[in-house]
Amino acid sequence: MISGRSLPAGLGKMLTMQIFTYIINFSASEVRIFSMKIDIAALKKEPGRPFTYDFTVDASQLELDADTELLSPLSVHLIAVYQDGKLVVNGKLSTKIKLVCSRCLKIFAHDFVEEFAEEIDISGETEQDLSWLAREIFYTALPLKPLCKATCRGLCETCGADLNEKQCDCAKDKTDPRWAVLGQLLK
Repeated sequence: MISGRSLPAGLGKMLTMQIFTYIINFSASEVRIFSMKIDIAALKKEPGRPFTYDFTVDASQLELDADTELLSPLSVHLIAVYQDGKLVVNGKLSTKIKLVCSRCLKIFAHDFVEEFAEEIDISGETEQDLSWLAREIFYTALPLKPLCKATCRGLCETCGADLNEKQCDCAKDKTDPRWAVLGQLLK
């Protein structure tokens, strides 16, 4: 009922279907969930025995900023062992990513490889989804200031020329005018 009146026959069902369709479309486009479930019950049956798991995560399942792009799917390799009520996980994430150099702004490909070890309390659980762990390790291991090469010289502050390709003719005096008086004392 809308303000004391009932909806015409079929309109309520149509509105419900439109809302339901909107929710599904919103969920499919905005929420990126991937699953990396591990059967804890199987691990508990053989404590101390390592179990190997391999997962592949597509780029659409990760929320990346505009300057970062996966060039190949994220490969997740895990070795899990149940010990003393805890899940001990050793793993490796690897992929090829496209980044933007923080000095010269060139786009470059980077081989991303990150190894990790984690201990997770799993008391009373029969299954553990480790997608949160892979996502956390991936995001925190991305370089904060990616460099195309360690010796990247960046851009000229004055003319914007790429100093890796050519030397510009701009003045190199970088004295802050606020410190000029102190510079006079050294002369």
